[in-house]
Amino acid sequence: MNNVEFNQQFAPQIAALWNAATPRYNVTEAEFVARLHLAATKYVATDDNAETLEFLSQLKAADLCLAIACEKGHDAAWSDFETTHRSMMIAAARGLTKDQSEAEDLTQTVYGDLFGVRESGEQRASKLTHYSGRGSLGGWLRAVVYQTFIDRTRQTSRFEQIEEASEFERLANNAEVKLSTPLARPDEALEARESIRLRKEMEGAMSQAFATLEPRERLLLNYYYFDELTLKEIGVVMGVHEATISRWLSKSQQTIRKKTEEFLRKQGLQRDEISECLQLAARSEVDVRQIISEAKGAATERAP
Repeated sequence: MNNVEFNQQFAPQIAALWNAATPRYNVTEAEFVARLHLAATKYVATDDNAETLEFLSQLKAADLCLAIACEKGHDAAWSDFETTHRSMMIAAARGLTKDQSEAEDLTQTVYGDLFGVRESGEQRASKLTHYSGRGSLGGWLRAVVYQTFIDRTRQTSRFEQIEEASEFERLANNAEVKLSTPLARPDEALEARESIRLRKEMEGAMSQAFATLEPRERLLLNYYYFDELTLKEIGVVMGVHEATISRWLSKSQQTIRKKTEEFLRKQGLQRDEISECLQLAARSEVDVRQIISEAKGAATERAP
């Protein structure tokens, strides 16, 4: 369906998303709706109303509005973007490069792609045009940092000894983040639908896995993913050395992965589907903070 038909058919859902998109900076409602339509065209394979409604219900309206405003070069939007996301991007880059100066350089490269370069006149080509609101902007940015790191590593042939370097390369070869195609072909749309299904399976399995952890492990993961504390800061809070926190975190992550795979198998997923689910998590398409929050709530309800 075209943009006008889309606007008319899903007017209540679009209005709810627009109302939730605050602040709006210099983004007009027409620009916002056009991006919603583009995203629905890409990720919903057919004109199935139920699927479109479900898709719209999952969108992050405020994040999408911020991305559009930054894409347009709005100063206040970029200031908010800087405050909210820069430290996270540097942390993600540092986790890949294992070096602060390289992390800052990698982050600056990503910033250049996000801000865009002028192609003709006042038109800029920004990678933010490819953010659809499907998943948090923070998660999408982590995927961009990851993909930029992989691209840079390939270009310079600098295969450094980083943690799970072979895993990074395997994921890059088998499951590259699609950031450069504005409209999906039919086969891509089908893949997008399958990705949505597997992401839901992954989120459900991870939520169950988090709920099985011991209280100390849940607290540790909450500090690390939800509160975004460093290992040193967590060590201070929990009264142990940061090296101990690192060992605990690694063990908890391994437990989560093992439990998640077990739950995915119980849900009837095949080996290749489980592999794709784990790749979705590695590409930051799964909102870990939301899963932890839900797991905490479930644990509270079960408590005597």
